[in-house]
This record gives sequence, C-alpha cells and structure tokens, in this order.
Amino acid sequence: MAEVTERDREVARRLPDEFLKLSGTPAGRINKLVRRYWLQAAAPAWAELTQALLLVLRPLLAPGAGVTDQKRLTCEDIVASWLGRQ
Repeated sequence: MAEVTERDREVARRLPDEFLKLSGTPAGRINKLVRRYWLQAAAPAWAELTQALLLVLRPLLAPGAGVTDQKRLTCEDIVASWLGRQ
C-alpha cells in the first residue's frame, strides 16, 4: 500500500482546475494528469484511477458547470483511496 502524502492530497484537490486547462478528450486529459503526478503506479492502476476521476471531472465540460469545493474533495477522496490500494 502506498502512503498518501499531503502533496498527493493537494494535487488531487487541484485536479478539477487542471483538467479544465488541458485540451483533448476527457479521458486523455485525465491520463495526462495521472501520469504527471503518479507515474510510479503501474499502467493498469492508471486505468482504474482514470475511470473513477472521469465520472467526477467529465461533467465539468458541460455549459454552466464549474469547479466546486465538493468536486475538489471528491477528487481528493478518490486519489487517497486509490493510493491506499497501491
């Protein structure tokens, strides 16, 4: 099991904002972010994290959607849970 650091938590909370700044498909954007911050994880594990984050982040692309504290906390929870299983 990987240790969840404060840095991991901070990065996870920034994911919605960074997701919106990138171009490409929703899954492609998330893959870039996952590889940027958690490259040490095995590729199959990336897919698991990408799928979980996709459910939270894809709706941000809808007209009128915005980043909320709840989205940030949800991303933090997803990443912390995922890292805890690595």
